[in-house]
Amino acid sequence: MFSVATAIAGSNYSEGMYRRAILDGDSTSPLYLLFTLHDAKTGKDRVVCTLGSGLVGAIHFERHLDFDSASHKKAKAIALSHLHRFSFSNGKALHTVQPLYSEAMLADFRARLSKMSHAQLVAAVDQNELSRLCKGGSASKWHACQAALAHVLLERGILVGSADQTGSLFVERTFFW
Repeated sequence: MFSVATAIAGSNYSEGMYRRAILDGDSTSPLYLLFTLHDAKTGKDRVVCTLGSGLVGAIHFERHLDFDSASHKKAKAIALSHLHRFSFSNGKALHTVQPLYSEAMLADFRARLSKMSHAQLVAAVDQNELSRLCKGGSASKWHACQAALAHVLLERGILVGSADQTGSLFVERTFFW
């Protein structure tokens, strides 16, 4: 079901960011993380962005774990014991982590944000400028857009989460880059 992962190449994303998103997954404002989703049918890998709580939930579904405290600890331990590469065969698990954003949307945001410095990106998140790129459309398009933006920010070494009240991105300031 799970296998050893490869590093996320060309990225400032760190093990500490991943761990923080898993361990902080019980928050009402969960943090995003990157991991490699392996498709066992095609043999292809894709680095995807999801909330830490989403990956832990997918592990619950895949392993048929209860949602009690002991099982939740076990799911988090599984997430932390693997090197960011997971393959899910359970449909509910796969649906939980399958990205809603396309590679084209991700490439567009990478290009748009490529010339911005670390400080400019943090300020743009703080001022809700990036979330404004997601205006209009359905709720699923909003979430796809937010996840694609989070993906790019994580690659750039900025740990972000989804604010519980608005769903907008926020920078996790207690994490030191």
